[in-house]
Amino acid sequence: MTVSDDVREITFHNLRPFITHFHAGPFLFLYSLWVAHFFQGYYSLEVEFLILAFIGVIHVLSCLFCMWSVRWRVLSMYSTVADPFNATTARVMPTENNGSTVLCVLHKYKTDEGNSALCFEFQKTKYCCEKGTEFRAVAFPIDEQIQNYIDSRGLSDDDVKKANLKWGPNKMEIVLPTFQELFVERATAPFFVFQVFCVLLWCLDEYWYYSLFTLAMLALFEATVVKQQMKSMSEIKNMTQEPYTLNVYRNKRWEKVKSTELYPGDIVSVVRRAEIVPCDLLLLHGQCVIDESMLTGESVPLMKEALIQEDGGCLYKPDDNLNLDIHSRLHIVSGGTKVIQHNGPTNKNVLRAPDSGSIAYVLRTGFNTSQGKLLRTIMYSVQRVTANNFETFMFILFLLQFAIAASAYVWIEGTKDPNRNKYKLFLECTLIITSVVPPELPIELSLAVNSSLLSLIKMGIFCTEPFRIPFAGKVHFCCFDKTGTLTTDKLELSGVVGVSSESDKSDSKSASSSITSIDEAPLETCQVLATCHSLIHVDERLIGDPLEKAALQVLPWTLTKGDVAMCKTAKLSLKILKRFHFNSALKRMSVIVSKQDSSYNIQHLVMCKGAPEVIKTMLKEIPDNYDEVHTEYSLQGGRVIALARKELGGSDLVVRDVAREDAEKDLEFAGFVVFTAPLKKESKSAISMLKESSHYCIMITGDSPLTACYVAQQLRIAKKLLILTKNDKDGHWYWESPDKSIKFEIGEEQRSYSLCLTGEGMNYAIDTKDKKSTSLFSKIVKRIKVFARVTPKQKEVVITTLKSQGMVTVMCGDGTNDVGALKHADVGVAIISNAPEVKVEKSPKAIQ
Repeated sequence: MTVSDDVREITFHNLRPFITHFHAGPFLFLYSLWVAHFFQGYYSLEVEFLILAFIGVIHVLSCLFCMWSVRWRVLSMYSTVADPFNATTARVMPTENNGSTVLCVLHKYKTDEGNSALCFEFQKTKYCCEKGTEFRAVAFPIDEQIQNYIDSRGLSDDDVKKANLKWGPNKMEIVLPTFQELFVERATAPFFVFQVFCVLLWCLDEYWYYSLFTLAMLALFEATVVKQQMKSMSEIKNMTQEPYTLNVYRNKRWEKVKSTELYPGDIVSVVRRAEIVPCDLLLLHGQCVIDESMLTGESVPLMKEALIQEDGGCLYKPDDNLNLDIHSRLHIVSGGTKVIQHNGPTNKNVLRAPDSGSIAYVLRTGFNTSQGKLLRTIMYSVQRVTANNFETFMFILFLLQFAIAASAYVWIEGTKDPNRNKYKLFLECTLIITSVVPPELPIELSLAVNSSLLSLIKMGIFCTEPFRIPFAGKVHFCCFDKTGTLTTDKLELSGVVGVSSESDKSDSKSASSSITSIDEAPLETCQVLATCHSLIHVDERLIGDPLEKAALQVLPWTLTKGDVAMCKTAKLSLKILKRFHFNSALKRMSVIVSKQDSSYNIQHLVMCKGAPEVIKTMLKEIPDNYDEVHTEYSLQGGRVIALARKELGGSDLVVRDVAREDAEKDLEFAGFVVFTAPLKKESKSAISMLKESSHYCIMITGDSPLTACYVAQQLRIAKKLLILTKNDKDGHWYWESPDKSIKFEIGEEQRSYSLCLTGEGMNYAIDTKDKKSTSLFSKIVKRIKVFARVTPKQKEVVITTLKSQGMVTVMCGDGTNDVGALKHADVGVAIISNAPEVKVEKSPKAIQ
């Protein structure tokens, strides 16, 4: 039974009396039996001590197994109970790829209603349950009705006390273990224990100097590893920051409160400052420009709008519930981001802060914020990769057969001599077996890894987990993100299609298929591009979506700080009155503008842009070859966006109250704008080298399938592709070529074709199973060359599915949307766009 996305199962236990532990009572009996047997003198002194040594080794191993395996510890030391209220400890088993099983202490407490309740902390998340209920992670107010946030007036002192008991302080404390604790953990690892055992055997065989020198080398090596581990952990801890004070509305007045004392339900003032945002916030009043590069890796700041408009109205229905998937991009300021500009509310009838900041509602705190989740992913998502893999084990097993044969021969021949010391003979046989794994092996592996690290550093590649390097030598699948990885993140505006040029207008009902430069584009098209965007001025710089900046830079228009677009070639200005921001679910955005001509006449217009298939449903009149035109340029790798507009009557006050549904209907087609993202100059050669070395290259991207297929063909990742397509009329799924000239039913596709899967198609393939409960996705995953329109979570599923089929994977990406896939891959390569320059050694040897 899955408790949450992170917890698969919980069992409850009590610690048994010490004498009943497997490593206590049974061995006390064995030692007593040996003492009685020893004084009766059945065997020689050598044999008696060999028996004692054997019992001692088994005893030590049973104790060590309690440290190595949680399952063995529970079996050895704990009793199992069904009722958690009768238990003191919980064994928490995480879901796949979310860390390892741990034992957590159960804490009992009383709820506000006086009911008995239990809680424990697992991976920095608190889980609670009351009598008769199941354990669940503590809920935060992230899905309440919109009206509840609008009516909120902060917390009282009593609310703060309750919130502190429920959620705890807003801290992301990472407790660093001491050197001694980490060294003990390393020194009790199976491999190190085996090495110490070998050294002790050599000491018994009078190899004192060699044994002590080897032991000192092992201890020094482990101490070096521990120091490096402590350094990595301290770097993670540095991601947190010192607390600072900010204005919080409590007890119906503004107070100065430390950032660590914030709780869900607080009303806070958000202002521009050097420190990062301490928690996840819902913007209620005002406007902010947020730098999310620390979380997402994207260098483009985002504008956040208030949930409540300046006139007191709301963008949503009051009884609608807050949905983070829908509202986070526009209204939620995530913890770990930085405010680079803020505008407080101008309406005097709403709550206003003394520092003129934007007003926000605290949603989540601590490790449950966006930054906290990222830290938890780094700390717990995947168990540490080591060099002790299956192939190494099989190689040692192969050598062990010869060692056992040689040891048996020595024992048989040695026992033929009645005068030979049996103790020495047994010691020699044991040394023969243990010599299969020399104690110097980890040091030799470390030297090999360090040599690889130095070579990588010379090439400007830095490794945070050195023991992933051995896996890089046997990769099967190389997975690449597209934008920013294979292609540049600087978009270029190719031109406008679907409309005639300003000098060649016609009355045809068909969309023009020839591309027109932006200089010759119709005025109506340029007006949409100049105003339908989310660009803003910050510190004399224009910031926003690179696509929108690329469009405005080539237009003969300028944007002022007052959201006024002014034409350079004519006396014409357009003032943006209202924005309906881009929504990933709606796949469009629109603005309402006022137009003032040379005669100072005011006219209101709606400007809209979005995905071609979405805008098509909103047009008053659809051009005959609408689909053919945008598909043609998508097949050529272009990012095609449809443009539309219409006139809107009424005054400024009336226009501001227009609903989005009313504004975005009966639109007039204004053309398609085509953007291209050129391939990076290294992409073709890199893919070519990987293919020549028999690596299987695939692309995993959030871009459209047509664009992704075109880029894949340009890079020769695939030659002929089929896309899993759904018929919207009857829901039937089938394979179809990008140009729609070839179709196959599922299961009938030819092996000569590579496959492309969209996010929606991937969900269908995972849910479609045969009689043996094997999913269609598992069957075809090795044939898929392109994954398009996939979410970050789906990227992880691709990697974990390939790994489950025995494939060694490398993932190459450049943003936080790739973090999960980067962590789950055997080798993760993160491209840093704004990294400091490193002198790269360009000799052929370094490149090889």
